[in-house]
Amino acid sequence: MYYYINSFYLYSFLGYIYENLLHLIIKGKFLKNVLYEPIKPIYGIGVIIIIIIERFIFNRIKVSKRLKIFLVFITTIVVLTALEGISGVILEKLVHKVLWNYSDMKFNLGKYICLEVSFVWGIMSIVFLYVLKSFFDKVLKKIPVLFSNIMLIITITDILLSLIIRS
Repeated sequence: MYYYINSFYLYSFLGYIYENLLHLIIKGKFLKNVLYEPIKPIYGIGVIIIIIIERFIFNRIKVSKRLKIFLVFITTIVVLTALEGISGVILEKLVHKVLWNYSDMKFNLGKYICLEVSFVWGIMSIVFLYVLKSFFDKVLKKIPVLFSNIMLIITITDILLSLIIRS
């Protein structure tokens, strides 16, 4: 269980860094975060979903490595795009803001989904699973249980405060 909790925090934090660097490069400023913590939970949730799919589905099927990589690519595009679309709608209802908007992208499917970004999710998933995951798994094993529990309490408090104060 702590593996998934720690994965959530690590990848949510890395997602926060990724989005801020991307926004800084494109728009010249940092993003305003919905939470007080420097995390983007959608990244943590997305990576956990990828790990579960890989562990319980793709590690059990007997196909060539190329076909497995292709299937992982297509599956993660579909699953992460659905996560992004559903999250966009839910977050708009909860915080009364549009947190991302792909309407100006060429291949958008409304505000929350666009094929260009979906393709990036597929590529990032392959890079994560086949290049980075083994390194990050070693890091995750070193995180003390007490730290994980404290972070969980902080995040629950942060979510409640963010919803109450910023709504």
